[in-house]
Formats: sequence, C-alpha cells, structure tokens
Amino acid sequence: MRRTGPRASALAALVAACVLVGGGISPRVAAATPDPSDVVLVLDFSASILEDAANRNRFAAALQRIADRVDATSAELVAGDATVSIVQFATRAADVPGCADLKLLDSPTTVGRFADCLRSVASAYRKGLTAALTKRIGVDTNYVAAMERAARHLPADAVRPAMILFTDGKHDVKGVPVSQVQATSDRLFGARSPFALLPVGMGLDPVKRDALARGLERLRIIRDMPACVSGATFDWPQVVFQSADEAGTAVAVALQEATCTFTAAPPTPTPTPVPTPAAVTGIRLTAGDGRIDLAWTRSAVSTTPVVDYTVRCRVAGGGDWIVSTEGVSIQPKASVGGLTNGIEYQCEVAAVGASGPGPWTPASGSVTPVGLPAAPARPSVEALNGALRVSVAPTDSAGLTGYRYECSADNGGTWPADVDVAADDPTTSIGNLTNGVSYVCRAFARNTTGVSDASPLSDAVRPCGSTLECNSLLLPMLGGLVVLLAGGILAALVALLRGRARGYVLAVVDVVHTANIGSGSNLGISFVRDADGRTATGIVAARGSHADVRIRRLRGGRFAVTDKYGRHEVSDGEAIVVADSKGVRHALTLQAFATNAASSVVRRR
Repeated sequence: MRRTGPRASALAALVAACVLVGGGISPRVAAATPDPSDVVLVLDFSASILEDAANRNRFAAALQRIADRVDATSAELVAGDATVSIVQFATRAADVPGCADLKLLDSPTTVGRFADCLRSVASAYRKGLTAALTKRIGVDTNYVAAMERAARHLPADAVRPAMILFTDGKHDVKGVPVSQVQATSDRLFGARSPFALLPVGMGLDPVKRDALARGLERLRIIRDMPACVSGATFDWPQVVFQSADEAGTAVAVALQEATCTFTAAPPTPTPTPVPTPAAVTGIRLTAGDGRIDLAWTRSAVSTTPVVDYTVRCRVAGGGDWIVSTEGVSIQPKASVGGLTNGIEYQCEVAAVGASGPGPWTPASGSVTPVGLPAAPARPSVEALNGALRVSVAPTDSAGLTGYRYECSADNGGTWPADVDVAADDPTTSIGNLTNGVSYVCRAFARNTTGVSDASPLSDAVRPCGSTLECNSLLLPMLGGLVVLLAGGILAALVALLRGRARGYVLAVVDVVHTANIGSGSNLGISFVRDADGRTATGIVAARGSHADVRIRRLRGGRFAVTDKYGRHEVSDGEAIVVADSKGVRHALTLQAFATNAASSVVRRR
C-alpha cells in the first residue's frame, strides 16, 4: 500500500521548481488546482464491534488520533477540495448527526467540525451498546443498508467518489439474505467510474478472519480513480487487519488516499525486537474482598528466562491500571489489591525477562471484587426425633453461594454438629442429636470471598421422639387434669354418700303386721301366708324379685312403692293401698328411723 508522503511532495516541488526555472510554465499554472473528492466513512456499530470493550476502546483511541491529525493538518485540508460524510450502521444505517456532507475547502470551521465528529464517534465506541443507539440502528450487521446510505452522499458527477467501509463482522441481518450484498454493490456502484470502495476489516477473531477477508475482498472496488495532483496513485491490497490500532491506521490511510489532502501520521520505525519471554496462558481470576487473585500457566516455550511477572487490573472499559505490589516472584500467581468492591475489573499478565516484559496476556472475561457477606438473622429451629430442622431468612448479599449451620449442646462451648447448604434452599436438618438435650444453633453466610460473622444464637430447642417428650408442658397439664378429675370424683362420692338414706325403715301392713325392712335405697316386703296360701299371716323384708312389693327410698322423706299394678309415691307415715302378688289389697304404712334396729317380723294370726 503506497502513501502520499514527504518523498512525493519533495519530488513534486522539485519538478515544479525545474519547470519554473526553465520558463516552461507560468506561476499561476504551477499553483495546482485542489483535487475534488467526495468521501463517505462508514463505521460498523453492530454488536460484533461494541460487545468487545477492550477492542472498541482501542479503535476509539485510533479515531481520536485521526481527529488529532486532522487538527494538525488543518491547513492542508482547508486547501483541499474534499467533502466528507460519516455514516454509522448496524441493522440500519444512519448519518452521524451533524457529520454529513462536510465541505472542507476554504473552511477551517468545517475542518474543526470534521475533527469533532471523529471524536464524537470515538466517544460512542467507548460507551458501547446503549438503549438509544440500539433503538436507532439495531445490533446486527447489514452491509446492504451501509452501502445504500453511503450512496446518498456520493454525487453521480463526483470526480473522486470513495466509500471507506470499517467492520468486524459478516453480513448477518435477518430478512436480508447475504446474496443481496453483492447484488446491491453491483446495482449501486457496478457502473460507476471512477469509484473506490475500500474495506477495512478488524479481524480480531482468528477463526473468522479468513472468511471476513474473502467477503470484503469481493466488495473491494478501485476503478479508474484519477491520480492526485501530486501524481500519486493508490491500491488497496489488504482488507483485514489484526488489531484495532492497525485498523485505525488503515482508516487514516484510506482517507488520505481518497481525499489527496489528508496526511496520515508517518509510521514510527520498528526497532529490532529485543528477546522477551513468551506470553503466559490460561489466566484465572478469583474475586476477593477489595482484591482479585490471579493464577496462570507458564509458557511452555520461552526465548529468554522469566525473572518476574507483572500483573495489573483496571476498571472494565478503561481507566488507570492498578499494578500488583507483591514484589518479585516467579510463581504463576499474584493478587492485585486496593480495588473497589462491586466494580467490574479486567486484568492482564506479562512475563518479565532480563531485557524487560514480554507481551501482555489479557484474562478472558472480567471479575467483580466482593466483600464478606453480612451475618444472617437469628436461625429458626424446630425439634425432630434425634435431629433439628434449621432455616434462616435469605441474606441480601452479592455473590452469596450458601449457608453454614452449627449447633451446640453446651450453650456455645463447642459446636460439634454442623452442615452446609446452598443459598437457594437455606432449610436443612442436622441429625445424630440426643433427644431431651437442649441445643442452640447459629448460622453463617458464605460467598466466593469467605464466610460472614456468626448470626445471633437461636432459641434453645430439644430433639424429641414422642408427643409427651416434645411438649414439656403437656405432662404437667395432664397431671393437673388427673388431679382435678380425681377431686371431682371424690366430691361426687362424698355428695352421694351424704345424700343417701340413713337408718332403717319400718313397714306396717293392715295395721297388725310390722317388720323392719332394713336400710338403704332399694327395699321391699314379702307376705307370709297360711297353709292354703291365700291368707297373709305376716310380712318379712325382701329385695328384688323376692319382694311382693318393692320399695325405693327417695329424698325428702318420700318413698316409691311398686306393687302388682304399678308405681306409687307416698310420704313417710302416710298410708297407701298396695296389692300383693295374689292381687289381694293391703294397707301399707312406711316409717323411716334415723338409727338402725334389729330386723323383726311380727306375725299375727
């Protein structure tokens, strides 16, 4: 790739001087007319670029350097006849606001605007995918939309029309097949002459680099582009570059070649490399409390011995590096401290040889330091048979991975019973405990950094194997109920005994027959008869089925008398007519006495 540089300018000046000296051309003719050009810079803002924070920041830095170069070469750009536009594309394409059709000729203000546009785009790359940007142009890669938008800024009569296409992904938008890419290029630019389409691919993924190169090479066009006044022409042999810095430089060179006025910064001579250690591999990051621990794999092949490693981390997306202060060590591990918990960091490692550090190896991904989790609340404990069920309210701590429970049978003197559980299910059981022994438990929260302080102690709980054993208040309650029941029964018996009939009852039948029929409630009499069994000659005490007349003593000095024909009630000393088993009627008088007397039967004939 050829660049317009000091040598070409000097040669042009020399030729002009020779012509002037020879008198073959007037000074007016020698003052060359500026090269008119129309250039559209089309920049990829799809996810393939913006999701890689490190490289989008590097490309943003390259755009910043181009903007600085625009300021430095403002006089050349003001003297040149260039019209530039900046387009951003993803699923859709759109002009960068205020950055389209900028005519640089004789306008230092517009040149300054061009530099500000480049810085604005650089800032957009640093911010990455935002909701506003995603809503405006989407996230996929659409070459068709990019070319159609660029064509609007390339007049049909343009002398030097050029489109510079920067991307890092293949066309992948839904609804627009990849076959439309070449068809759109042919439709828009196939018949244009002169015309240049200069792809700049940032082939960061080695696996996809060859496919990206093949696709961009098919889009590359350099057709009948006239030489600049200086006489320099250009070609575009390389379309894919392996770093953000190389891609940024390629964009600057493409602007220079297309406008004939933009002068890219001269390349810095590459010094002869000094042997350095090979890059490390397999970097692993572990978050700590205000720190990140790193471990890595030593390189299997190295051109020079390793005397140390240098390790550094910074806030993801950019910022100052924070270097490990652990001192010289050839162990493949280190820590970077002084970090802020809750902030995402990216880290990298380089091996150091006698001549200096080797290449930096960035760790895959990033990590966020976290502090120790807060102590959990007091655990809840429930008694089981030979075990305890323990749980705790979830702790609102970042990166929580689990809980640990410990239980003690000596009020915290020792903690022989313990168990670990996951953060998403903090309820568990601790077994092999002794029924009837009081236990207290405590809880700890755990994350990748470590273990929290202990929670407050739980209430004392006793494992148990039965209802009575599990309810210490139930046995005294049952004992009290038994005492109350026994007392009630005793009181009833006392009342019954107090209320029962006392003394004996004297029965008088037909005025002439008398008998002491005993004491108690259930009494009765039977009639003694003569030989023919018809005439009653006396009465005797009898009970149950042996009685002709059954007598039940009631409260209040009354009696219930049941004879052959039914039941009657009578008061003490009151006469009543009863029928014996033969149906013979008799006059009966019952008299109760307070003292017992010997039973007697009085018979009268």
